[in-house]
Amino acid sequence: MEILSKNQYAEFDEFCNNHPHGAFQQSPRWGNVKTEWKSEIVVSRDENGAIIGGIFILIRKIGIKSMMYACRGPVCDYTDKSVIKDLLNGIQEVAKKYKAYVFIMDPLVMVDDAKTITLFKECGLEIKEHAPFHDTIQPRYNYMLRYIKGLTPDELMAKMNRDTRYYLRYPEKKGVVCKNLGLEGLDDFYKIYAETGERQRFTIRPKEYFSKMLNGLGDNCRLYMCYYEGKPLCGGVAVQYAGTTSHVYGCSNEEHRNVRPTYLLQKYLMNWALEGGCHTYDMQGVAPRPEDNEALYRILSFKSNFNGEVVETAGEFTITYDKFYAKLVNMALKVRKKLK
Repeated sequence: MEILSKNQYAEFDEFCNNHPHGAFQQSPRWGNVKTEWKSEIVVSRDENGAIIGGIFILIRKIGIKSMMYACRGPVCDYTDKSVIKDLLNGIQEVAKKYKAYVFIMDPLVMVDDAKTITLFKECGLEIKEHAPFHDTIQPRYNYMLRYIKGLTPDELMAKMNRDTRYYLRYPEKKGVVCKNLGLEGLDDFYKIYAETGERQRFTIRPKEYFSKMLNGLGDNCRLYMCYYEGKPLCGGVAVQYAGTTSHVYGCSNEEHRNVRPTYLLQKYLMNWALEGGCHTYDMQGVAPRPEDNEALYRILSFKSNFNGEVVETAGEFTITYDKFYAKLVNMALKVRKKLK
């Protein structure tokens, strides 16, 4: 194993972007967004010195110790136990350096992938199987179109049901315009995003966060906005990386819903995925039941129009280095949640 220096990050970024298990949250460039965290990259190499596995780790101080989190990591062959163990040795070294009390990773491993889950357990990782909806950092349920590789826009459109095809065409006929604006559209996006957050009661990120996404991820990140009669109606921030286009943040206001602007937004995002040769369009988190999260359950109703599927991941794999400290942190978090 090897802990990379900053001048080696481009090598890992290229490896990650071309790997079947690559994810934008494992790109070193994600550190340009998560600036409140420290980060390290551990890699495993073959006999010729080429990277064959790696993991991008975010580290954050909590009290006198740190938590380590690898979102969608590791990036490697999940059947190669020797590589996984090599990476875990490196993770152990990073944990010592930052006095970590816990390490958490949540790879895109499906809930029914018993073989990979068992292998991770054999390597010393623990998993809370079928964790409750609110007990994981990332939603365990995403809505994905995993069949788009090689399709043209017309071929993708043909896979939708008749009503969806109609609504995908309808907005432009009514004069709705969708634009890829980047930072130029951030003011319009953020105003609607903040309104949506208040309406749906989700945590509102600061405007600077989206600036960091657009600047830090460069051409891999886009902000699209839809307008009707010059008025912004909805927007989306998406990231394209390692064969997947992910609609990470979306928002819409209550006006002119009759012209269906959110359908046009999805059309443009899906077309960008096709242009990039992606195999997956990830519409991100949903809730399978209203009691889990009412807003995300309503969003599932909309996303289900696009002929994708709900993908349930296994959840979080952890190594706890200090169980007593982890218990104290968890207790403090529960108290803080009750006080809110």
